[in-house]
Amino acid sequence: MSNDLFADFSERLFAHYVGGAWRAPLGSCATAVVTRDGRAIGQVISAQKGDVTRLRAHLRGAGGPARARFADLVAQSGAALAQALAAQGTGVEAAAISQMAVGIKGGHGAVGHPVCVTDAVGQAPRQFGRQLGRALCGGLVYCPPETDVVFATMLARIAADADLPPGAFNLLHGDCAQNEALLAHAGVRRL
Repeated sequence: MSNDLFADFSERLFAHYVGGAWRAPLGSCATAVVTRDGRAIGQVISAQKGDVTRLRAHLRGAGGPARARFADLVAQSGAALAQALAAQGTGVEAAAISQMAVGIKGGHGAVGHPVCVTDAVGQAPRQFGRQLGRALCGGLVYCPPETDVVFATMLARIAADADLPPGAFNLLHGDCAQNEALLAHAGVRRL
């Protein structure tokens, strides 16, 4: 993994990450991504029916060793992930990211089906990490809130570097609620 997680970031920023690959969005509904001071830094294209259909073929879970690799890389990347959160105004310390990694590794209450996580990291990183760890067991679909888009893209990059099974960690931008019926049809439930 590169020491600079922001290297080649513009190439990944704001694509969907599905089945272990960065994929161009199939929709056209754009939402601006802004920094905490209101400066536009890009846009995301909300996932549409075609994106969810493509996702369906790739969903799969990750076992304990793969989740542990991912958690270890999250912990090692704490400063960069905290910086990514700060870019959009969420103040989380690198130490809190380490707590998130502990939650990921735990995987307590694992679920055996694909799960959509929509929560913001906010002030409960360890709880957020637990959600990620549980969801990775059956296939995680992360639909981040607009305030966490930069962080979510960084997290997907870390998932790629962790060599998770393709489809264990998936990132779809946009409002998960608007796609809830499509996701449910694909066997994905909200956590």
